[in-house]
Amino acid sequence: MNADTVLYQRARRAYELGRLRTASIFAVALATLVAVAAYFAVGPQALPWAAWTLIVWVVVGWRGGAMLHGARRGLYAGALTFLLPLSLLRPCCKPGMVMTSDCCTRPELCIAAGAAIGLGLALFLPRNKGASRWETAGGMVLGVLSVAVLKCAKLFAGEALGLLGGLAMGVLVVSTVSALRASRATA
Repeated sequence: MNADTVLYQRARRAYELGRLRTASIFAVALATLVAVAAYFAVGPQALPWAAWTLIVWVVVGWRGGAMLHGARRGLYAGALTFLLPLSLLRPCCKPGMVMTSDCCTRPELCIAAGAAIGLGLALFLPRNKGASRWETAGGMVLGVLSVAVLKCAKLFAGEALGLLGGLAMGVLVVSTVSALRASRATA
C-alpha cells in the first residue's frame, strides 16, 4: 500500500470514530431525557425501553444525512405520542381497570390508531427525491418509534406491536405513494 492509501484509511477511521462519538453523546443525553419523561408519564416499566432509544440514535446519528434529517422530524412527532390517551387504545376497559387481566385487549385498534398517527406524520416528511426519500422515511419511522416505544410499555405486547406497526405503516404508505407520484410526474 502506498502512503496516500494509508493516510486515507487513517483519516476515514478518525472521521467515522468522531461521528460515532458525537452520535453516542447525543444518544445518551436523549435516551436519558426520554427515560425520565417516560418514567413520570408511564412508570418504571418504560425504563428498559430507553435502550432502544439509545441504540436508534447512535445508529441514526452515526449514519447522518437524509436518515438523520427524517429521524429528527420523527423524534418531534414521536413526542406527541405521549399525548395519546391509553383509553383510545383500550376502549373497552374501565379507567380503573387499564392494567388488569380482566381488561380486554384490542391490538387492531392500536394498529388503526398507529396508522392514523403515521399517516398524519408523513405529511411532515421532507420532499426529497429518489433513494434519499426512502432513507428519510426510514429515519422518520425510527425517530417516531424511538420515543413511541416507551409509551407502549404500559400496553400488552400485542397492543404495543400494533401501535408501533401502525405508526411505521402509516409513514411508509404515504412515502410510497409520494414516491410513485413523483416518478410519474417526471416520466
